[in-house]
Amino acid sequence: MIKMLVLAIWVSGITAFTSAAASHWLGLPFMAPAADSAPPLYEYRKTRVINVPIIADGALLGYVIVQFLYGVNVKVAEKLNVTPEVFIMDYAFRTLYGDPSLDFRRLDKYDITGLTIQLKNMVNEKLGNGLIQEILIQDFSYMPKDQAPR
Repeated sequence: MIKMLVLAIWVSGITAFTSAAASHWLGLPFMAPAADSAPPLYEYRKTRVINVPIIADGALLGYVIVQFLYGVNVKVAEKLNVTPEVFIMDYAFRTLYGDPSLDFRRLDKYDITGLTIQLKNMVNEKLGNGLIQEILIQDFSYMPKDQAPR
């Protein structure tokens, strides 16, 4: 009988000690990195498809079809009133439509890397540096006018 009483007191003491130690441990602040020193969280998003008309000598020849994938800083993007996709699509359309080096017969020779870097720089300049990490090409093709759906 005494052995059972001593065992019950011992188990109760161990339980009380471990729960007190656990509550003390949980009460201590964790050594988490500061929010400012954490690397920015980037999220990749797709734009809608852009159809850029190719016009030569006053005649419509076809369309360049482009879709982008862009990495955006989530914390910076949450503070904006507008999505960066709008600016990416606008700058891409203006750049492709007015680019004299864009030869629809030789799209494989077009400087796509230069296009994406230029778009990234233009959007970051407009909306703030660090917003766009990179812009990638999801789709880049040409459709002649006679193959376009009516």
